[in-house]
Amino acid sequence: MALINELDPTTARQRLAAWLPSVIPGATDLAVTDVHVPSSNGMSSESMLLEARWQQDGAPAARGFVARVAPTDGGLFETYDLAREGLVMGALADGTDVPAPRVVAHERSGEVLGKPFLLVERAYGVVPADDPPFTMAGWVAELSDPQRTRLWDNSVRVLADIARADATALGLDLLARPDLGATPLDQQLRFWRDFYAWTHRGTPSPTIDAAWAWLDAHRPATESAPVVVWGDARPGNLMYGPDQEVTGVFDWEMAAYGPHELDLGYFLFLNRTYTDGLGAPNPVGFADPAATVARFEELSGLAVSDIDWYEAFAGIRGAVLLMRVGTMMIDLGALPPDASMPLANPASFALAAMLDLPKPDAESGWITGAR
Repeated sequence: MALINELDPTTARQRLAAWLPSVIPGATDLAVTDVHVPSSNGMSSESMLLEARWQQDGAPAARGFVARVAPTDGGLFETYDLAREGLVMGALADGTDVPAPRVVAHERSGEVLGKPFLLVERAYGVVPADDPPFTMAGWVAELSDPQRTRLWDNSVRVLADIARADATALGLDLLARPDLGATPLDQQLRFWRDFYAWTHRGTPSPTIDAAWAWLDAHRPATESAPVVVWGDARPGNLMYGPDQEVTGVFDWEMAAYGPHELDLGYFLFLNRTYTDGLGAPNPVGFADPAATVARFEELSGLAVSDIDWYEAFAGIRGAVLLMRVGTMMIDLGALPPDASMPLANPASFALAAMLDLPKPDAESGWITGAR
């Protein structure tokens, strides 16, 4: 995938400085003072951070922004819809207490940075790291136990705030995909089956296949009323301030319309991935699953049903995503062609342990008899 950091920083500053007055009404004497592409840019969209200052009605003004750039090829997903992502972030930022990025503009021509992008207001704080995993090292591990408790509770509060959002009033019920199924849950299941078929390239995962069979056999008889679903609900997509308050909620590519248990199950499973999947204990201060569910119910006013099933579905989604990351890294030459990551990774390990399946193996996808 082409990288925005291939663009010369001086050129980027000049182009952004020339373009920004067109999307900041009344701005004059605008200068872009800093442009930075984080080394931790993910495998899906990329981000360019920038700071700008200008004159607004005769007074000085300054603001940080983020250019959210979707890959034109070779990304995590088959297709990207920046307009859809911007709609979700903008509706939540403007209409709820969810600290989603506030959208300033959608640059569609690609003439400024070489690709279309969303320009959003920048949030400030710190984000839990994936490498090294935040459950094992880094600033989260260095917090006091009460601080980690506060971080976890504030994270669950964000999930509750998203679930309580009025999707219809915000215009976000259009996230439904009736072309994929009769109900919102049918639609999510179809989307992820199709994504898995595209991802595995003819070499399916025995772990994921067995998990699909379990999901089919245990599907809930009913599903909760649909709400806005974040889709990528995990601490690594949250930014925290000095008191562990959430200052930013990022990565809305997987936003959907479905049962509120989808986000809660994903949040629980991703923590399982970063603990059980890595052979690490749950950090002191992080609530256990039962307490997390109870807190979500208290904060959201919504009853949670069949959370084990939704967490297993989240496990499939997490394992499929890491399968895709593994194949991308192989394609990029970052891993050898016979690398085990597509089949054997922390998400597939955690999924196998959750459903009492054999542990994935680098060679065949299974380690026979192992648990």
